[in-house]
Amino acid sequence: MKKSIIIAAAAFAFVGCASNERQIQEALKKNPKLVFDVIEENPEQFIEVVNRAAQKAQQKGQEQRYAEMKAKEESDLKNPKKPKLSDDRRLMGTPDAKITIVEYADFQCPACQMAYKSLNQFKEKYKDKIQFHFKHMPLNFHPMAMPAAVYFEAIKLQGKDKALKFYQQIFENQQQLNDEAYLKKVAKAVGADSSRLQKDVKSKKIAELIQSDMSEFENFGFTGTPVVLINGVALEGAQGLEALERVTKMTGGL
Repeated sequence: MKKSIIIAAAAFAFVGCASNERQIQEALKKNPKLVFDVIEENPEQFIEVVNRAAQKAQQKGQEQRYAEMKAKEESDLKNPKKPKLSDDRRLMGTPDAKITIVEYADFQCPACQMAYKSLNQFKEKYKDKIQFHFKHMPLNFHPMAMPAAVYFEAIKLQGKDKALKFYQQIFENQQQLNDEAYLKKVAKAVGADSSRLQKDVKSKKIAELIQSDMSEFENFGFTGTPVVLINGVALEGAQGLEALERVTKMTGGL
C-alpha cells in the first residue's frame, strides 16, 4: 500500500465520520503532520495547486486595482482635479493648448523615469496640442530628489529652456544622480550661470514652491510618484503611451 493511501486512511480514522468542515479543520490542527506527509508524498501536485492559487490571487488583485483605477478616473471626469497653474510653472506649450498635463515626480524615482519615457513619446506626438507643467514630490528616502528639485527651480529662473534640458538630462541619466557634483555638472551642460545658481538654490521662495507642490500632491490624496494629471484626470504610477492617449480621449483632448 502506498504511503499516501496509508496517510489518507489514517486521516479518515483520526477524523472519523466528521459531520462538518469545522471538525475536520480542528482535527488537522491537532495533527498537522498528516498534511505535511501528504505534501511530501505529492510535491509536484502541491506545487501545481499553489501556483494556480497564486495566479488566481494575482488576477483577482489586478482586477481589483483596475476597478479602483476606473472608479477614480470616472470620479475625476465628473469633478476634475484643479492644481494651481501659472505661466511661470508651465515648462512647455501655450496656455490655450487643449491638453493640460501636470506631472508630479521625484527626480530619483525609477518609476518616474519610466513615466518620463512615455510622456516624451506623448509630447513628441501631440506637442502642438500640449501645455506641460512639472511639479515636485521628492520622497524622503531618495536623498538626491530634493536637491535636484531645488536645482531645477533655480535653473528655471534662468530660462525654461535650460530647465527643460536639465529635466531631460536628469531622467535620461538617472543612475548618475548620486551627489551635488553631478547636479552642478548638468547645470553647466545646460548653460546655467553657476554663480547665480549657487545663490538661487538657497532661495526661500524656491523651498516654499516645492513645499507647495508637495502639499498639493498630498491634498489630492496621492501616495506615490509618479502621478500625471491629464485635463484634471489622474493617472497614478508609470503608465504607457496607450494609457495617456486613452485618458486624453476621455477628457476630450483628442
